[in-house]
Amino acid sequence: MAINEMSDIDKAQDIAMQAHIGQQRKVSKQPYYIHPYRVYQAAVSNGLSKTHKILAILHDTYEDAKNKKFVQDKIKSLFGEKMLKLVYALSHDKNMDYNTYLLKLMKGNKIAGEVKMLDMLENLKDNPSEKQKLKYKNAIQHLLNNKINIDNKVLSKLKKVLF
Repeated sequence: MAINEMSDIDKAQDIAMQAHIGQQRKVSKQPYYIHPYRVYQAAVSNGLSKTHKILAILHDTYEDAKNKKFVQDKIKSLFGEKMLKLVYALSHDKNMDYNTYLLKLMKGNKIAGEVKMLDMLENLKDNPSEKQKLKYKNAIQHLLNNKINIDNKVLSKLKKVLF
């Protein structure tokens, strides 16, 4: 199939698979690509938009890519500057405190924030360490303390695991 005949979801999957080639999940040792695909499935099951679904697949591509330029160029050429900015928004600058990053993300972009909540939920299904659970618990509490609106269905699932 020629690339112009591929669906946008297929194109996003192709970028993510290339960006994550050779990478594994820390605990399960499964191919890393399984994670963004699960976040995509969560976006589908929550009835989110096509933009959410594409972003779910691409959410870790820039942050984790060995070849960031390739990822940037592919996302920009296939999905445009808006999608690239959403992917950038989901790339946590390790010099920024996680709670600060998350609050800024949730205030700055509703779509990216919703995908991030699904990402966190999926990360919690992959046998997280107590340190990661505490980090997410503190982050969710920080968001709630700052009156950030989180989808009730997703928030309920996060609370079940964390609180």
